[in-house]
Amino acid sequence: MVSISVVAVDQLTKLWVRHALPTDYHKIEVITNHLDFIHRKNSGIAFSMFASAKFAPFIFAALSLIAVVFILWTIYKNNNLPVKVIVALGAIAGGATGNLIDRIIPPHKVIDFIDCFVGQWHWPAFNIADSAICIGAFLLIIASFTDPNSFSSSVSPSGGNDKKTNSL
Repeated sequence: MVSISVVAVDQLTKLWVRHALPTDYHKIEVITNHLDFIHRKNSGIAFSMFASAKFAPFIFAALSLIAVVFILWTIYKNNNLPVKVIVALGAIAGGATGNLIDRIIPPHKVIDFIDCFVGQWHWPAFNIADSAICIGAFLLIIASFTDPNSFSSSVSPSGGNDKKTNSL
């Protein structure tokens, strides 16, 4: 449910950006000198890294698809995951799917629109999907400290739990 919600909000906001801010020259000032909505197209990954690589959108689309399939498989096969881990993985999968949709549909670029800054210092533009991925990763880190046992069991290829217990 988390994944579907993230994808829906991400795609709806990107649809709004395409209509409200049709070009790079348009912007909406949200918080003076700190937050604008802009329209940027990113064919790379975080901070536009590898944007100039010829097949970047297709390589990153494939990697996103692999990540989403792995996350869904992990959730499906491991029925002992705490809710907080499932929510975190759902946020990551939803964010990856939201950006994957952008990479599949021409012009094969992710739409970024949230522009945070202080004076001349700008954080690279990002979107709802990017935020969900970061929040999900942060939640996984928190879960690793608050419930480290949730990460200690492994899932066998047969789907069984391979967690071993020691008895005295």
